[in-house]
Amino acid sequence: MKKTLTLVVLAGLMLTGCGSKQAAVQATETATAVAAVAEAVTVPVVTGLTLDKAADQLEDLGLKVEAVDTIDGKSIILKKNWQVTSQDPANSASVPKGSTVHLGAASLEKIAAEKAAAEKAAAEKAAAEQAAAEKAAADKAAADQAAAQLAAEQAAAQKAAEAAAAQAAQQAAKPAPAPAPAAPAPSSVYYANCTAARAAGAAPVYAGTPGYGKHLDRDGDGIGCDK
Repeated sequence: MKKTLTLVVLAGLMLTGCGSKQAAVQATETATAVAAVAEAVTVPVVTGLTLDKAADQLEDLGLKVEAVDTIDGKSIILKKNWQVTSQDPANSASVPKGSTVHLGAASLEKIAAEKAAAEKAAAEKAAAEQAAAEKAAADKAAADQAAAQLAAEQAAAQKAAEAAAAQAAQQAAKPAPAPAPAAPAPSSVYYANCTAARAAGAAPVYAGTPGYGKHLDRDGDGIGCDK
């Protein structure tokens, strides 16, 4: 294509009869520009590919490849054991053929270790969140149970108080019992002697009964007028 465009430009100059130096310079510049356009390539996306495949794809387009370990700075020996993580120029950039594409890479072993660590961290986080949720649920259940028990105790206490108040009201409404009649006081009986006691039919007279007196109970056995 480069040769064809150059011939076209030169033929045009010959047909017009222009052989001046300026025309020759312009023709050279035009041919150079056309050649530059013809040699430009579009950089493809190679991130995510193994380094060997990415390098092959770029080199097939006439580009040079420079790769470095962007994590640990290790030397890259087996490209198939490395994965492209970044590229410069970025994908879809248009660059002249022969340009260098700088690739950042990480070892597959490192990537696998980081993935395992991330998965472990995610699992631990999920377990912690689950444990926290279960604890919160248990705490809420305990709080609800305590509240229900307190409410039941308060209700029972109120019911007991109401029952006591009702019983007190019933007791207050009952008429007061009439006072028991007073026991009649024992009549004042006195026997001057046993003759009088016998005449009254009271002999013998026992201690604690009306008419008893020590003057009637000379032997002090608690029975008067027994002899």
